[in-house]
Amino acid sequence: MSALPEWLDLFPDLKAVNDPVWLEVSSRASEVVLPADFDVFQDGDACKNYILVLDGATRVYKAFESGREMVLYRLQAGETCSLTTSVLLAGGRYPANAITEAETQAILIPKRDFSTAFDQSKGFRDYVCHVFGGRIRNMIMLLEAVTMRNVEIRMVRWLLENRSDTDFVEASHRELAYELGTAREVISRYLKNLENKGWLRLSRKRIDLVNISALEELVSGVRI
Repeated sequence: MSALPEWLDLFPDLKAVNDPVWLEVSSRASEVVLPADFDVFQDGDACKNYILVLDGATRVYKAFESGREMVLYRLQAGETCSLTTSVLLAGGRYPANAITEAETQAILIPKRDFSTAFDQSKGFRDYVCHVFGGRIRNMIMLLEAVTMRNVEIRMVRWLLENRSDTDFVEASHRELAYELGTAREVISRYLKNLENKGWLRLSRKRIDLVNISALEELVSGVRI
């Protein structure tokens, strides 16, 4: 039996799969290095490869005709692209975009090899379904947050979860709107209201969280 590819160390569940079909497919996979700000795929593109990320960061997002964009999820080391999985399984073309936020190393398994492994390797199929199912649950929670919850609550929750050790966040109003899937004007209005209460202090691309207890009380008991 040939030696397993080293990249499988980042995917222990796949490394444990030892049937001949998967071993052959994994040995033919190719490794790529993508620069920062590289378009991995765009809305409407055909899907050619199954993607497993070894290092770096990639943002998957949906752009709307209004000009607004929503982050669907981010890919980091040891993760696979579930949007790619959905297209490979269901057919069609990508319904969203992906761009690298830093130099990214990834493993590509051609569409034909993916289909062969999915059909003939139970271990690989189980892995794909498990990861895909987890991402679907996360997507449902995201949709619930966007459609059912107050934007101000989601914004404050995000600020609290992403603050530094000294209680500030480096982010512009536009970046916050991008993260939360809303308009910059909406974010600016809520931030200004909280600043007027004395809970935040706003400056260029920086938000200081002045009254942590008040902000935590605002989001307490709200599941987002």
